[in-house]
Amino acid sequence: MKMETLLCGGAMALALGTPAFAQEAAADGASARDDQTIIVTATRREQTLQEVPISVAVVGGKQLEEKGTLLFDDVADSVPNLQIDRTNGNFAITMRGLGAGTGNLSFEQSVGLFIDGVYLSRSRAFQNPLLDIQRVEIVRGPQGALFGKNTNAGAISVVTRRPTREFEGFARASGEVEHGGWNLDGAVSGPVSDTISVRLTGRAGAIGDYMKNTLTGRDEFGSRYEAVRGQILWEPSDDFEALVKVEHSSNRVDGGALVFNYIGDASCFLCNKVRNSGANVPEYPSFRRASAGTNPEYDDTKTTMAQLTMNLDAGDWRFTSVTAWQELKGGVNMDYDGPLTFLESDITEQSNSLFQEVRAQHPIGDDGAFIAGLTYIDTDLHIQQASTFNAASAGFPAPLNGLSLRQFNQTGESWSPFVSVEVPVSERIMLSGSLRYSKERRVGNAISSNIGVFPPTYLPYDLTETRKESLWDYSARIRYEFSRDAYVYLSYATGTKGGGFVSNDALLLFNIQSGVATFQYDSERARSWELGGKFRFLGGKGQFNVALFRTNFADLQVSEYNGTAFITGNAASAIAQGVEMDANIGLGDHWRVGGSFGYLDAHYKDYPGGACLYNAPATCNPRTNNLAGVRLVRAPEWTGNAFIEAKYPVSGSLYVLGNVSANYQSRSFFQPDMSPLNSQPAFTKYDARLAVGREDGRWELALVGRNLTNKVTTSQGFNTPVFGGNSHMALVGSPRTVTLQLSLDF
Repeated sequence: MKMETLLCGGAMALALGTPAFAQEAAADGASARDDQTIIVTATRREQTLQEVPISVAVVGGKQLEEKGTLLFDDVADSVPNLQIDRTNGNFAITMRGLGAGTGNLSFEQSVGLFIDGVYLSRSRAFQNPLLDIQRVEIVRGPQGALFGKNTNAGAISVVTRRPTREFEGFARASGEVEHGGWNLDGAVSGPVSDTISVRLTGRAGAIGDYMKNTLTGRDEFGSRYEAVRGQILWEPSDDFEALVKVEHSSNRVDGGALVFNYIGDASCFLCNKVRNSGANVPEYPSFRRASAGTNPEYDDTKTTMAQLTMNLDAGDWRFTSVTAWQELKGGVNMDYDGPLTFLESDITEQSNSLFQEVRAQHPIGDDGAFIAGLTYIDTDLHIQQASTFNAASAGFPAPLNGLSLRQFNQTGESWSPFVSVEVPVSERIMLSGSLRYSKERRVGNAISSNIGVFPPTYLPYDLTETRKESLWDYSARIRYEFSRDAYVYLSYATGTKGGGFVSNDALLLFNIQSGVATFQYDSERARSWELGGKFRFLGGKGQFNVALFRTNFADLQVSEYNGTAFITGNAASAIAQGVEMDANIGLGDHWRVGGSFGYLDAHYKDYPGGACLYNAPATCNPRTNNLAGVRLVRAPEWTGNAFIEAKYPVSGSLYVLGNVSANYQSRSFFQPDMSPLNSQPAFTKYDARLAVGREDGRWELALVGRNLTNKVTTSQGFNTPVFGGNSHMALVGSPRTVTLQLSLDF
């Protein structure tokens, strides 16, 4: 009933032409204050954000710099119905309630990740620092026809700054006073000849340690990062350009942030060992932990990428070629037992890929376009997980002593032709449609071996299988223009996420023999309706937009703990429906207010074999259980943020600026058992910024505060492995930071 009320209300607002909220954050600080047009490529060609008949949020590079955003997970703060969570493996990215599970390391994302048009299959690539960003486009809802496979929840496209024909550059330095972090970054761009321009960019810094390990006395979980990018743009004529880009980045986190979220019941042997260890282990999450891991904890990521983009104009046609090669190396070691030396896990990952896309574009009428192209992707993935057990060290009477090693190797090749047409049928009506066919072949190999003493369920195996898929995705949209400042649209779109293989399960062969698991899992599919409107008013100083959506998911890929083991497969169908609103309004010459809001109703329609709820009766059996009606994980019902900003001149050339913002999220569950101990309760975080600078933008000095109340939040939660006794663990998020920034532009 709640959803129907929202849909009716939203439809009435659209019918009356009444602006509700805007779906864009300004592309940069200037456009937030000056009504500059925001250009996006969400439909695979340049359009204004106002014209695009899709729910798109844009976070501009200047906005990221002003907030001191260093890492990708902070981008979600200003985008409703988007969650980017750090976990004990990779980032978990969820949009409108759908994302890849964290239990199977070979899962690709349900939210496609792109940088300068190149698809990145591994979310770990975004754990490195952001560098010289022009904008980040968040395209909500299934985008299979426009962007390709693995975009059935949406797509995130990062656009970096290109070389310029005018000499320019910047230098920025900052220091964080609470935990000792620092950052230096800068860029130089300009012509070196009549036809060649270059851009060189670099960043280096550290995020201060914020977790206190009471056993070692050390502060930990800080990081050291660096990134460098070089670009050469060749423009021998007005009709041709070639852009070469090479970049490398790294980010290493030392220490851990995994803590207990209730150590466990009094009847639990290992729980009592922790409580009686003398280490004063915190019972619930805080910025303190007690860890005595045998090996140092870390989280390390290195990426290298080379890209060649060419554009050729021939009459009314534009031909584009994008060629890219990527390599990623990463690893993470985590301690799962606090002060004990019973269990730790080390995961290493290496992947590389070759990406090639060619496309042709031709205008249709004044605003329409025809686009056709072909995408080719070749991938190679290697994952190894080494779990070290030492039950004897804890006096635990269980056959868990030794090394359990899992290796996973996968190669893949896909071809994907696509076509997109946008046709103006009248002065006010625009019709568009897209179609994509994807053909993919994958070979997966999983090996498990054990050294030492393990239960009989830890069967060694060496499995190799081949998987072939042919997938179709399509979309259709209609946009009606009341005026250049008021649009409404209706869209239908599909998205598909490819199937794959189970990568890191020590019990896989036992579960296959028991009839509860398979080595392969199938593709999942999304079908979505969306109704939206985009409005500008007050001479362009105000933006008000709204989107209402309903998405059905079939054959949902899941990897969940059933009380005994992680079971991976296609076990569920689900529905996600809700509304997203945004506003950005200039009040007079000096004030600006705005915010965004999201409501989400996301639940399983059918999930046979799902884990028993935390409060289910003892007779509950996962094999016969069904989670129909249960909320999806990482899908908070309410999200929102709001800000107020004032900018005043203090002399002929100087200004002072103040900004205060708040971000709210309702409870989010990390596991389908709906246990409060596997969730992040509702919270609000407050940020503020105070700056003084020159009106011409030459320099600015600012003080930036994030999470001002030092709120303790978590981004991952699960039952402590092997412990039993209702013991849980959680991964602690970032604390309060106060940063002094100096920016110079030339």
